Amino acid sequence: MIAIGQEAPDFTLPNQDGEYVRLRDLRGRAVVLFAFPRAGTYG
Repeated sequence: MIAIGQEAPDFTLPNQDGEYVRLRDLRGRAVVLFAFPRAGTYG
């Protein structure tokens, strides 16, 4: 778990269009990460 105010480690994830985005490319912007369990799974 990352503490409030702690810098997040760099990572790469696909966006809604299937294009890969790196966290470091968003430096200086407000970023909201939303994670949810896959449809049909318990979570």
